[in-house]
Formats: sequence, C-alpha cells, structure tokens
Amino acid sequence: MRLSALFLAAYAAGDLSGRLPEDLPEACRKTLPELLDKGFLASLGDSQYRLSPAVRHLAGLLPHPSAPSQASPSPTRAAGAEAFEFSEQSWERWKSAASPALQRHVAAVEACRVCALPTERVAMAFMGQPTPLPYQKGLTTAYAAWKEAHRDRGPEAARFTVAFRKEHGHGPSYNQLCDGLGWTVPRHLRSFIIRRLRANEWLTDTSPVPWTLRPGAAAQGIALPPRAGAPATVATSFSG
Repeated sequence: MRLSALFLAAYAAGDLSGRLPEDLPEACRKTLPELLDKGFLASLGDSQYRLSPAVRHLAGLLPHPSAPSQASPSPTRAAGAEAFEFSEQSWERWKSAASPALQRHVAAVEACRVCALPTERVAMAFMGQPTPLPYQKGLTTAYAAWKEAHRDRGPEAARFTVAFRKEHGHGPSYNQLCDGLGWTVPRHLRSFIIRRLRANEWLTDTSPVPWTLRPGAAAQGIALPPRAGAPATVATSFSG
C-alpha cells in the first residue's frame, strides 16, 4: 500500500489528477480502495484518480517513464503551443460554458492592461491541460540551498500576491511571482518553490485555473483587498 501511495503521488499531475498506469502491479492495485478509505486519495475510478490536497507537495515529482515529458521538458501549463489550436469560436464557447465567477476571472485577465497578454495566450492557459515538469536530479538539494537564502519567502510571496492583484485585478502566475520577487531560478525549481509554498499554506490557488495565486491560511493578517460589498478574503471559489 505504501508503494502504491508513493507511485500514485509521484506520477500525479500538478492539479492532483492522474491516470492509473497499465503496468501497475496487481498487488498494488488491490490496495487502492484502502488508500481512498484512508483519505490519501480524494477519488478513484476505473482508470483515473485524484490525490487528497493533503499530499499536494508530492504530486508530479516523478513522471511515468512512458510519458512524453520524460524525453524533453514541457511547459508548465499545456502540452505545448504546437498542440494547442486556437480559434475565437472555441474560446467563446468555453467562456460561455464557464461559471459566472470563472467568467469574471477570465475577463479580468483579458482586460489587464499591465499584462497585456495576447488572447491566444490567455485561452491556452485556461483551456490547455496542465503538464507537470519532469523531476530533475538534485532538485531538492537546490531547493534547500535556495530556501536558506530566502527565509522570509512565505510572507514575501503572500504580500506580493496582494500587491499584484491590486495592480492587475487578478493573481500572478508562477513566473510572474518569481520574477516580481527577483527569484531568478530555473523553471523546475520555480515550480517546486511554489509547490512548497502551497503545501505550507503560505499560498493557495484554484488549481488548475491560472492566475489565481493568493495568500494561504498561514499568511495571518495578509489578505486580498475586498471586493465591492464583500469583506477581505484569502479565498475565491470558481465552482458553479
């Protein structure tokens, strides 16, 4: 059961979802219902599963050997610009089917004059499927060294998301947060840094919705500015 847990956690995507590999040993497969009962898995189907948020920090650390991303690094959000075919019609259909809260968030990103992102870039971020970066040897060692030099990383990151949202009207992306704080590190380490900040609840977001980073439960006293007629909050729901 422990081997099953480690395997599923390591091969899950950044949004906690995963597909059961065909070569998962039968002995491991038999333990999956128990992982669901113990709360390690949030859901379990015939071929797919979703991890509990409590083990988010383990998700995606080691992609399955058969995954295409093992051969070459992939972007953090989509399978690649080449695989995404943009059309105004499909983008408008996607937005019309979204919840009102998500539609407001998309509109804020599209209307942001500071970011000034192309419509196709915005559409790819929302419509594309998140793809975890492959694990690189020495990542945890590099993170430990970076962490030692950035002891105020949690409060810094939480405060940055508040200031960013005040200026932009939406939360920062992972890259925008790291660039804004001067955290000049490789892409793999950036992703790992944000994963740790989320696991330690300095930050939270509405994965896999992009541009939703905001202060987490550990960021006591650091809150988002209130919306009109609403109290200050550190959470935003995009559920219907």
